[in-house]
Amino acid sequence: MKEQLYKREVWITIIFTCLLMLFGHFASIFVLFPGLKGGTMWGFPVEYIVPILMGWFGLMVVCIAMALVCNKFDDDMEAFAKSQGQEVMSDKSKGSV
Repeated sequence: MKEQLYKREVWITIIFTCLLMLFGHFASIFVLFPGLKGGTMWGFPVEYIVPILMGWFGLMVVCIAMALVCNKFDDDMEAFAKSQGQEVMSDKSKGSV
């Protein structure tokens, strides 16, 4: 169980690091793929408005999702720690009898 929780923690960190980097540096997509340039959205060039919107609203959504996932993970870790603590307490009570 402990190893699974650590693997899950590593994957959560990797996934959200990649998502935060992608959404925070969305303008790089237009540098890597120049064919995406040239359109307009709400009267603004796509290569300007899309990175701004992804930076504001995209990062907000990713941060909310990250908070929810990390809170759930913390609850799982606390439950595991409590179960380990109960096992330790029961082992101590068996040894003293």
